[in-house]
Amino acid sequence: MFKPRYRITDQLLNKIAQIEAMLSQVSSSFILPEREIEMRQRATVEATHSSTSIEGNPLNAKQVEKILFGKNPLTRHQYAEIEVKNYKKAIDFVDKRKTIDRKLTTQDILEIHGTVMEGLLDSEKVGVWRKNPVYIENQDGQVVYSGPSAALVPREIDGLLDWLNVESYEVHPVIAAAILHLQLVSVHPFADGNGRTARILTALYLGLRGYDFRGSLVLDSYYSADKKAYYSALHVVQGKNYSTAKTVDLNPWLDYFTEGFLSSATVLSAEVMLLSSFVKGTPTKRKLSRDETDLLSYVKYFGPITLSEAETVLPNVPRRTVQRRLKNLVDVGYLKSTGTTSDTKYTIAS
Repeated sequence: MFKPRYRITDQLLNKIAQIEAMLSQVSSSFILPEREIEMRQRATVEATHSSTSIEGNPLNAKQVEKILFGKNPLTRHQYAEIEVKNYKKAIDFVDKRKTIDRKLTTQDILEIHGTVMEGLLDSEKVGVWRKNPVYIENQDGQVVYSGPSAALVPREIDGLLDWLNVESYEVHPVIAAAILHLQLVSVHPFADGNGRTARILTALYLGLRGYDFRGSLVLDSYYSADKKAYYSALHVVQGKNYSTAKTVDLNPWLDYFTEGFLSSATVLSAEVMLLSSFVKGTPTKRKLSRDETDLLSYVKYFGPITLSEAETVLPNVPRRTVQRRLKNLVDVGYLKSTGTTSDTKYTIAS
């Protein structure tokens, strides 16, 4: 049974209180829907660039943006381009998956890994648990960490999921997310791509718990700004092998993770406050609900949508309510409808 060891210190409580205040501020602020969509797009580029650069991807943020949004640069880095496209697909998976009120599953982890690593690993290693031992080496070729045997991986992942889906709901979401991140990379369940999978899975968990700050919080930039500090924070609590990682005090990692979370939330909060200030005194069509913003964002990213597709975007909303949300977006001029009554499609209005 997975039982993480840590203490709730005054330092942790202080940072959590600040995060809570910022979450409330960001959640209640009104931003024009166009600006919110742009903010989410910026977050996608930033997360993709930051997380892949941690793994050595050489593309800069501008190149990543061009690749992700339809203007492929002519680069010699085919692997790098596949990597950023895969990461964007994984973020898209998170955006859709977090709307389904369901606990994290083994399939979620395998699907994220399969999406992130498609075309980057041998096919028999993509989206499946590793079958061999794993050793992490430093730049000098010295082994600095050994994961559990491959035979133990399914059991350790099941233990993590049992804790996440039951006991973690008694734990603050930020602390639970930190533990999820650390435990997944400690188990190191895949032949490669564990870090990227852990960062995407952490984003999904925060989205399911309502702590993704309107889908625009990017933690990866904090890690990529000082990769040495990121890896050091992980290795300090992992020790040299998984036996140590399972029993050690996690507080050094929790301090690092919550500091990064607070830093990232502070940057995002400042952006939201700035965008919100532009709205004051400016005529607006109408404040959109979160459901309407999610639908508008989906159409912006993925193109025309039908009522049936809209239901998958808002899986917990009754069909007639989804219809009203789409009609409202048409009435205020954000979407336009085309086609017959039985086959209506909704697109972004010009």
